[in-house]
Amino acid sequence: MVKRRGKSNNRTHDKRRGQSTSDDFNSDDYDDDQTEMEMMTSGSRDDGGKKNHHVGVGVVGDGGGGMSRAAKKRAKKRAKTSSSGTIRSEGKDDEINEESGVADNGTGVKSKKVRLALFDDNDDDVDDDLLESGRSDIISGGDKGSSSKEKNKKAMSKALKDNKSEKIAGNKTSSVLKPAKYTTKAAGLEADDEIMDALESDTEIEPEVEELLSNLTPLQILLLDNKSDGDYLKHDDDGGINPLQIIPDVTTEHRARIMLGSLLSPSGVTVHEFYEKYWGKLPLLACFEKEGDEDEEDDEANSNAIRRHSTRLDGFLNRKIIDEIIQKNKLRYGLDLNVTRYTDAMGNGVRRRITLDPPPKKRSKMKGGKKVDDDDDGGGDVEFVVANPKDIWTNVDTSHCTLRLLRPHEHNDNIHALLSLLESEFGCQVGSNAYLTPLNSQGFAPHYDDVDVFILQLEGFKRWRVYAPFNKRETLPRESSRDYTEIEVEEMGNGELMDVVLGPGDVLYLPRGWIHQAETVRAPSNYKTKVNGIADDHSLHLTVSAMQNWCWADYLDILMPDALESAAASDKSISLREGLPRNFLGYMGTMHQLDDEDNDEGSTMPEGLKQAMDAQAKLSPDDERNEDEVLMDEEIPSRQRIMACRKKFKEEAKRRIMRVCKQAMSMLDDASDQIGKRFLSDRLPPALLQPERCLTKEGMSNDTAAPSLENLHHHNALTKIWPNTLCRIVRPNIARLVVEDGKAVLYHCLDNSRVFRGTPLSPMEFEIDDAPALEQLLTTVEPHWIMVQDLLHGDIEDKMEIAQALLNEGILATMLVEAPDTSVQTG
Repeated sequence: MVKRRGKSNNRTHDKRRGQSTSDDFNSDDYDDDQTEMEMMTSGSRDDGGKKNHHVGVGVVGDGGGGMSRAAKKRAKKRAKTSSSGTIRSEGKDDEINEESGVADNGTGVKSKKVRLALFDDNDDDVDDDLLESGRSDIISGGDKGSSSKEKNKKAMSKALKDNKSEKIAGNKTSSVLKPAKYTTKAAGLEADDEIMDALESDTEIEPEVEELLSNLTPLQILLLDNKSDGDYLKHDDDGGINPLQIIPDVTTEHRARIMLGSLLSPSGVTVHEFYEKYWGKLPLLACFEKEGDEDEEDDEANSNAIRRHSTRLDGFLNRKIIDEIIQKNKLRYGLDLNVTRYTDAMGNGVRRRITLDPPPKKRSKMKGGKKVDDDDDGGGDVEFVVANPKDIWTNVDTSHCTLRLLRPHEHNDNIHALLSLLESEFGCQVGSNAYLTPLNSQGFAPHYDDVDVFILQLEGFKRWRVYAPFNKRETLPRESSRDYTEIEVEEMGNGELMDVVLGPGDVLYLPRGWIHQAETVRAPSNYKTKVNGIADDHSLHLTVSAMQNWCWADYLDILMPDALESAAASDKSISLREGLPRNFLGYMGTMHQLDDEDNDEGSTMPEGLKQAMDAQAKLSPDDERNEDEVLMDEEIPSRQRIMACRKKFKEEAKRRIMRVCKQAMSMLDDASDQIGKRFLSDRLPPALLQPERCLTKEGMSNDTAAPSLENLHHHNALTKIWPNTLCRIVRPNIARLVVEDGKAVLYHCLDNSRVFRGTPLSPMEFEIDDAPALEQLLTTVEPHWIMVQDLLHGDIEDKMEIAQALLNEGILATMLVEAPDTSVQTG
């Protein structure tokens, strides 16, 4: 049923994740911040064309993002009157109508997705007035005023604390959401169910919930740090809600959104506002702002605020970690790191970048008893020089050079986890570089990048000067710029748009095309570095990059060639295969271009040709005959003949171009699959978090503890697929299903290497009639589940084999809420 296809590189461009490519590794190939689809549906179609909706169990969801509030309440009432511990009914209960969200697929099998409860939905003690007043503001967004925000926080807090004493251990549906050993404190609370609906919604996360969780640090969001600062996480006078209790149960989609919100939180700009006003448009600064007056009490509060802010990005990189990476790995100049300076080396008053990387060496081999370069034998392979750690730090500390560590995520798990989550948020490849610069030094010349960057200041202080793009042509560029001199920036630009000093914990977003330069400086006076323990003898920042080769031009670069090929091979029209007009070069081309024609900017006729054509026009009186008569009359002066021929040619070309465009519109999904496969090939392997990993086969193999009776059904689900196994893809959008050569082919990135393009894709091949079941599995994402026996396929054995193949591959999360149904055996 399933076959393993050969390795597939799917490479369509030649850029490394985390660095630019260039012919010269030692001069203009690098710049300061250069670093480098979704098959989601709310349900699947049954054989009769009806859509199969999600079915609520415990906490009733929105059915994929379309239920009204009234419909939610009705669904909850139905859930309360039904058995909360069962997923699938028996006998007459199987005949559920459309209102309940289950459709008959024509095969007699009810196909449905379910979502399991994090909290008990049978609690009747929640204050109805609270649910109708304060909670409605939380879920809908409410008034944006400060009083409304405070009311929302208190309402959320009250809803959680009113239910805190109620445990859900006796609720069968809730208790098996995760194995007992992974159950978090949040699972011990019975919170307001609509708050949890906001966390688990298929649509945008609610603003108040996003604001609450964005107060966590990136490592806390990644579940890599459970330490909490009581003052930092306090949200009301009564003790508030600790976000650390909630974050483990947030879906990956919302976790990614919260991560971006955490990075931007000091700016006061929400993620929604960021995408609307800044993404790809304007820079955004998220920095510490001093609060209060200069009295002693406010000064102490300010010091505490600085401490919290300056440590919020801790845990990714520092100088010690970088030194360990260099010591443990054979890093190569020009490929894994660079050592640079921005200085006036010529003594002429103009500073330029100098790269101290030793050049790559040509590989040599023996031929005819003597060594020859590969180039002499048609090769061209080069060997990069391995960096000596002592030499690197001598250049940094003594010569005041900048060290750029390329792609630190290859060596650092925390950075890998950060980028992996941001790839889920942006839906494109994300990379990183790290920059360590001594005090009063600058490593790179003014330049712009071909990527959007988030600059995370980790240590020290750096002054950034930012300039708007010089012109429209250099706005959102597809390639990085050359190095500019400061004189060029002053002459070509409109002055500095931004001149800021970033300190630890600050983040600066720059869209591609915005010119920038940066220099390490002393700490501003309000930081009081000795009091807060903040060093300023060097600067270290991590640049996170996105959107490389990810614009409409890149998409059309895939679409249009295929559309042209398809249209030209059409069996319905031969227009694209017809021969070009006889002697058309006699009237087409720049030398025949007429100045009075409508042309694009920059396509005007050269002045000499214009004068020659104007002189000829004086000898050519106007002719009122139609084009065909003009073309047939060889005595007509040259200008009118050229005009008529050019007009006819353009009309014929336009007709054929429109045919190609029409074909392209019918191939948008095909092009999306192609660029989607490229993304899967280029992206990082997903860094699964603990709640994801513990539901996979890998989570079972890494867990040496013997399963308790409480966890038994969970472990049975991880070893073998049963008809009543609940399934979903372990993380959204890590796999893509396409049709190739009459087969259903599944590509995924789980086996990717952290080294860019280090491991080719290894697609799985299925029969075409397996496609509906595969689509259901790949589009069922947390918090929803689908039961194996409900998959769209002919017989239960095939359903189980399909799910087993994905489970073995590691891309399927599984669980059992009851004893395995052993009535059907496979394998």
